Amino acid sequence: MVQGMRIGLLVQRLFGLPTALDYTADIVKREECSLALDIGCGQHSHLSSFRPRMTTVGIDVFTSAIESARENNVHDYYIESDILEADVNHILSQFGGRKFDLVTLYSVVEHVSKRAGYELLEKCEQLSSKFVLVETPNGFLEQGPEFGNEHQRHLSGWFAQDFEGLGYKVYGTTGTKYLRGYAAGPRFNIKGCLSCDHILAKLLRAHKNYRHAFNLLAVKDVRGAPARLS
Repeated sequence: MVQGMRIGLLVQRLFGLPTALDYTADIVKREECSLALDIGCGQHSHLSSFRPRMTTVGIDVFTSAIESARENNVHDYYIESDILEADVNHILSQFGGRKFDLVTLYSVVEHVSKRAGYELLEKCEQLSSKFVLVETPNGFLEQGPEFGNEHQRHLSGWFAQDFEGLGYKVYGTTGTKYLRGYAAGPRFNIKGCLSCDHILAKLLRAHKNYRHAFNLLAVKDVRGAPARLS
């Protein structure tokens, strides 16, 4: 069992696609990002890796999630609120009216309806002065109320064109949609399925050919494209 896990990790390092953490790190290192907001932060966050150089804020509607995040020292600050109902100016007022350099939605937008999802993306852009980063399954992935939590249910599916039409750049993450299934686990009960998935994703270059990828990762610079004509 342990040997199998070690082999799996080795294959992932050698053949795995860039992860959401990798794309987040790329943004943080090439731009001056000193304040970030993690929407639907839950008990863990990719943003924790960049503390203390960057101040991070977690927002979640669940008291239990906020409490667990505090216990795990995930963020510097916490906001217990439903982002769909929260007022943008009220959130920003807690930080002197300053907008966030980076706003992230890791596995969140698929848990709301498509209409609410578009409203959420718009709110993220209002909260950000530079970047919005979203990771979500590639298309609709059925999921029920896991762990008795109705909010774990998937209510919408998102496609590359949904983001590209809003000015996002889209990439593929988390292997392929051919060998992964429920909760990004192996689609088939075959030993080494996920290791094969890492290799297949690399061969298909699924990070660029995102139609093959299990997850989509979308990044938008809310400042827009730089001018090219003088």
